[in-house]
Amino acid sequence: MQVTPSGERPFPTPPTPNAPDLESATFANRDTVVLPDEMVIRILMYLGTTDIAVCRSVNRHWQTLIDTHHLLARSFYRDCHLTQRINSLAAQRNLAVERYHSHIRGWLTDFSDRGKETAEQLDNILKDKHFPEELFFSIPKLLLNSNELTYQNIAAIGHLGVVKDASFSPDGKYLATVSNDNAAKLWWHVDGQWREKVTLRHSARVLSANFSPDSKLLMTASVGGICKIWRLEGNQWQEKFTIQHSLTTVDESFSPDGKHLVIVSDGDSAAKLWELEGGQWREKVTFGHCACVMSASFSSDAKNLVTTSADGVVKIWKFDDGQWEEKFTIDHRVCVTNARFSPDGKHLVTVTFGDRIHNAILWELVDVQSQENVTIQRWQENATIQHSDIVRNVHFSLDGKHFATASYDGSVKICGLEGGKWQEKATIRHSHHRVANVSFSRNSKFLVTASHGCIAKICGLVGGQWQEIVTIEHSREVTNASFGRDDYQFVTVSSDDTAKVWVLKQKENDDNS
Repeated sequence: MQVTPSGERPFPTPPTPNAPDLESATFANRDTVVLPDEMVIRILMYLGTTDIAVCRSVNRHWQTLIDTHHLLARSFYRDCHLTQRINSLAAQRNLAVERYHSHIRGWLTDFSDRGKETAEQLDNILKDKHFPEELFFSIPKLLLNSNELTYQNIAAIGHLGVVKDASFSPDGKYLATVSNDNAAKLWWHVDGQWREKVTLRHSARVLSANFSPDSKLLMTASVGGICKIWRLEGNQWQEKFTIQHSLTTVDESFSPDGKHLVIVSDGDSAAKLWELEGGQWREKVTFGHCACVMSASFSSDAKNLVTTSADGVVKIWKFDDGQWEEKFTIDHRVCVTNARFSPDGKHLVTVTFGDRIHNAILWELVDVQSQENVTIQRWQENATIQHSDIVRNVHFSLDGKHFATASYDGSVKICGLEGGKWQEKATIRHSHHRVANVSFSRNSKFLVTASHGCIAKICGLVGGQWQEIVTIEHSREVTNASFGRDDYQFVTVSSDDTAKVWVLKQKENDDNS
């Protein structure tokens, strides 16, 4: 997939199709001449597919020749078909069909909507004797006319102080930003533009802002332990409730059904759950540990809650018959800083922190037989992802097929489920700069990373493989990044005092077929 950014950092302009100025150029041999197009084409025809693709990407003139004369298609056909050296046409077709089902079809359907259309067309001609030819010419044609991915900065949002966080509302209509200027700001997406809607004031530095699942509530938390809940009434945001904690909060979120919220305070050995009753939020349950609680997170069905603690114990609480009860305990023997459920609730990732121990552990909920021959459930370790420094964040893709870890060792590790086991599929590196956050898009095909090296990266799932496709620069550290409801719109937060909204664009190339 060719990527041509249109934002702040343009790539170097490739050579133009025009012949070079031989008088101004410096050659080892002054008698060097430019080869005629016919000879260039003939040379390129005998290169391998990968070599031609490289030539096409670095030279605009060669790209035109390659596309116009379908050289990539010819090379692909030669590499993948003629070199099989199989005399039987039936054997050729059977081998092509086998490869199509085992690998190529999945790659096509993951590639793009046009790839899905190509797969449907190929499905209809599987029995045709010329299926290999159709297959090997269809793929280069798809690549030559695929969407070109670009990105554009559509909004730069500033505060009087450093922007600490930014998050989209679930319905995509609002963006909340918080800053150390004692305010959170709400931005409204209207007429294709992000415009400032309202400023929500606190008496101290605001640390975070979280929307409820229906986008009608916003919770802001500030230094000093004050959480304010704002409600959208009509077209205005009104302060409706204030929750006072004795300590500054470090983690707070609404449950997926919007009926509960959980708050973790810095240094507190308990997480507190609040329930919405009669339009009022009331403290309902305290989830206790033997040391300070580090995080709390709901499952997607809102029926389970996981808490982590410096005591090394992860506790899973279940909501049943109107009551929250401790259901499972997982002992790690080292501090556990974070935990997240998979979308289906059958997997759990826990993040540990200790002396040279920085792991993300994947647990699976399995059925086992007790000594009394009774089927019970327990959490069983499935995989361990190792980092050499603090694991700052972990995030599951919405389809549940991947999760990613962001670490201060400068890497993001992407893991996928294969054959019942979770395995590392790709590593995205940030040149030893700390990675603060990683987040998947809603369609699970993109992820964005944020690093202290002033860089955010967009990676895409292409042909079953994760690839870096866009790099975005800020002037200072990027501390957060996340996608909105629109799979192609995302926000980056930087200590350069701005949050920037970007959009990924797909631009159709001319059809040269």
